[in-house]
Amino acid sequence: MNELQPKHYDLIMDCLAEFDFDRVQRVMTLLNWKYGDSNEVPDTQTLRKNARKYLQEVIIGALNIEGREYIIGTGGFRYEAKLYKDDFVWLRMSFEVTDWNNAE
Repeated sequence: MNELQPKHYDLIMDCLAEFDFDRVQRVMTLLNWKYGDSNEVPDTQTLRKNARKYLQEVIIGALNIEGREYIIGTGGFRYEAKLYKDDFVWLRMSFEVTDWNNAE
């Protein structure tokens, strides 16, 4: 199993720094969007903590399946990573309020 390297942690930190968690938290508050059994809308600190965990997971997943995307979706968030032959890891995080496709 491949492990995260310092460059991967740098990618995660860049993603966390650039992502607008405040905006997501405002949307979740507006929609009264709660996580699981929680009776509260998550705060930005909780959103960031969860994002860090899942970004690590998708990078590790991508490191083990070169050339294919590794995707996790949970709590409205979608985390994606793909490893390219030149060892470049593409990383994406999004927050989706609604989605549909004909394969589900």
